[in-house]
Amino acid sequence: METNWMEVLAYIGLGLLGLGFSGSAIGLAIGGSAVTGMRAERRNSGVAVSVLPGTQGLYSFAVGFLCFDALEAKRFLVVAACGLVTGIACFFSGWWQGVVCAAGIKAINQDRMAMGQAMLLAVFPEFYAILSFAFSALLLFVLKS
Repeated sequence: METNWMEVLAYIGLGLLGLGFSGSAIGLAIGGSAVTGMRAERRNSGVAVSVLPGTQGLYSFAVGFLCFDALEAKRFLVVAACGLVTGIACFFSGWWQGVVCAAGIKAINQDRMAMGQAMLLAVFPEFYAILSFAFSALLLFVLKS
């Protein structure tokens, strides 16, 4: 049996989407850890901010799901590119969004910032995860042959 290296590359790309799940988990752990030190009356605001890094895992899942059609069509390089772009972007975005969330949670707890301001700052790293998702969706739909 001969190995189709392009197909192997596509499955490696799908595996790289796991980085997006990992980035979400790391970011959620960082944000959640910051909430544990909050005053009780501020904790609900902190929890709302701490869950933001969870979206990177959703973007990675969605791209993986969208790649099934491309795999059937044997568009292996597109699948590999989508996995690489989305996995790496969501990994770093989720991780660093967790750091920004933790800083915002600390500021909320110290009455130096409102919840809305902390959420707004946390959206900036999220933007790059959204861009990677949009880029992958464009690759998958525009390059359909």
